[in-house]
Amino acid sequence: MNTPESRVPTVPPPTAPPVPPPPAARPAQRRGRGARAGWWTVTVLAFLTALFTARYLTLDPEVFLDQQRAVYLANRVPLALHVGGGLVAILLGPWQFLPRLRARRPGLHRLTGRLYLLAVLATGTGGLLLAPRGLVGPVAPIGFTALAVLLLLSSAQAFRFALRRDLVRHRAWATRSYALILAAATLRIWLPVADLVGIPFEQAYATVAWTCWLINLVVAEHLIGRFPRPAAAPPAG
Repeated sequence: MNTPESRVPTVPPPTAPPVPPPPAARPAQRRGRGARAGWWTVTVLAFLTALFTARYLTLDPEVFLDQQRAVYLANRVPLALHVGGGLVAILLGPWQFLPRLRARRPGLHRLTGRLYLLAVLATGTGGLLLAPRGLVGPVAPIGFTALAVLLLLSSAQAFRFALRRDLVRHRAWATRSYALILAAATLRIWLPVADLVGIPFEQAYATVAWTCWLINLVVAEHLIGRFPRPAAAPPAG
């Protein structure tokens, strides 16, 4: 009688260690994480700014800046345009820069983009009407007038290139436009900081009327320089 052969125990093959991403992919991953963190930071900052400034739409004199109360009461329509348009634009802006939303819902992207442009038109027009009556003239009024003009021009350029399907330039000008809208947020950061370090209000206000948007534009240009460029077309022939 034959004896059964002894079975040799099978040894599972060694598990291969996880393969790390290639070195070329690591910067892209870091940029992706940085972009997400930046988007969340801007979105939260926009929401807090909107929450703070929405009280101006009540047109209650008690919420107005003491030095500007008389001007705001005499210009309630420009104030409502400026504040209302700014609220809509600053809240809509971050969603325009979500790649997945643009890819999956292009119709929604175009709709919110048009709403953003209408809001910019309102806030820019209100700003142009209010700026000449601002504090610390002529330095601060000129600064805020320049902000309103550049906001309207950059937004018009973004719309122009969107109609031409030039998405690279459209994205660049939309970034500049929203950087200027965010001046509403940076102004409310720089003024308390200036007060904490002891800078007199008039000096701080005149300075912030320029720095609240100039610094934003510098950051925007840095971001635009890092945007991916479309691949060059192969040479003909």
